[in-house]
Amino acid sequence: MLQLVVSVIAFLVAISILVAVHEFGHFWVARRFGIKVLRFSIGFGRPLYRWYDKLGTEYLISAIPLGGYVSLLGEREEVVSPTERQMAFSSKPVFARMLVLLAGPVFNLLLAIFLYWIVFLMGTSTWIPILGTIPKASPAALAGFQAGQEIVAVQDKPTPNWEAVSLQILAEMGEEKTVSVTVRDRSAEKIEKKSLDISQLKDGTAEDDWLSQLGFVLADPVPAVVNQVLPGYPAAKAGLEKGDRITKVDHQPIHSRSELVEYIQHHVAKEIVLTVLRAKTTLNIKLQPMAKSVDGNNVGFIGIEFITLKDIPPTFMRTETFGVGKAFIKACQRTWHYSVLTLEVLQKMIVGKVSSRHISGPISIAKYAGESALMGFKQFIDFLALISISLGVLNLLPLPVLDGGHVMFCLVEIVTGRPVSGTVYKMAMMTGGICLIAFMILAFYNDITHFILS
Repeated sequence: MLQLVVSVIAFLVAISILVAVHEFGHFWVARRFGIKVLRFSIGFGRPLYRWYDKLGTEYLISAIPLGGYVSLLGEREEVVSPTERQMAFSSKPVFARMLVLLAGPVFNLLLAIFLYWIVFLMGTSTWIPILGTIPKASPAALAGFQAGQEIVAVQDKPTPNWEAVSLQILAEMGEEKTVSVTVRDRSAEKIEKKSLDISQLKDGTAEDDWLSQLGFVLADPVPAVVNQVLPGYPAAKAGLEKGDRITKVDHQPIHSRSELVEYIQHHVAKEIVLTVLRAKTTLNIKLQPMAKSVDGNNVGFIGIEFITLKDIPPTFMRTETFGVGKAFIKACQRTWHYSVLTLEVLQKMIVGKVSSRHISGPISIAKYAGESALMGFKQFIDFLALISISLGVLNLLPLPVLDGGHVMFCLVEIVTGRPVSGTVYKMAMMTGGICLIAFMILAFYNDITHFILS
């Protein structure tokens, strides 16, 4: 229930901020060119609160907080009195109109830069991309990746954290090829390149985590140290004790709790040998995992619980802090990178290289907004910046109902020397509206299949 309430509140806050900034961009630039702004509304439907400024602009807070708009004099085909004609949008030079139209998406991108600047000023702590247990028969296993290796680059582009790995794989998704992944063996300090087949991802999936599909699993920082031995189970009968550190299973080194659990689960009723470090003594303990039903399947279980970490070890996290100037440069770089990545993924969706299942709607956005809000202020503004980039980039697309579509009309006017005819304009707007509605239906469908039917 708390998750639902937080998700709804976080979603409404996020949408309100993003829409307000977007529409303020149109509003601010229109005022700079002397265009009269008739109305500035946050939300749709019945007005809840309204006020006017000295220039006659009406400001509204409306009942349905799922958007907003700015209404300009002469923006449509309404009759404009001669005394106000010089303040009409339609009477301004085409380049001035283009700047007004572009201002909304640009302000969203500027907001993203500002938010990322705050994130970098606060400092970042990110997961070092160290691999955990590689599932058998996965693309990563077939390529020879091993647990404990650190991914340092994808296609020769540095991957300092797990998010960078995810984004670089996403950028290559949909291509029928292998990608070069550079890894470092942290124990031997050996660097090598491996070829990873990602072609199977071209059709997409209902899951958002493409890394796990490839067999990339983040290493578990919790060591295989016994915190409690449950009486009557194989571990207790074999003599395991609290404080034992399990370093090997069947003489194979293990690095974490999850590696041990994975191995035990696949060895039901089969004798295994645990190499245990107890104080300064190394012991070999034989036992046979019993069967335990998990989600309808029998898996191995020996009856131990592991220690709980208060803090993530520094060997698994990379912490960076930045000064004012460096943080701003990093914010600009991230905004540019995510903007380009958004366009690349959209292009691949259009040509069918990436599944449209990756399109998310308001339910997904609300879910992620709630999760990021529960994680903290920094995570929420990081999420807000990413959505702001998406909103800015999508509005620049040349679809007639979007800002980019109206910019396209201005470009046609520059080339032909005259505005687009009313008939063409209406047909284009109708076509664009149908495309936008279809896009929204698809987004809602994806949300439903991802979160309600799963």
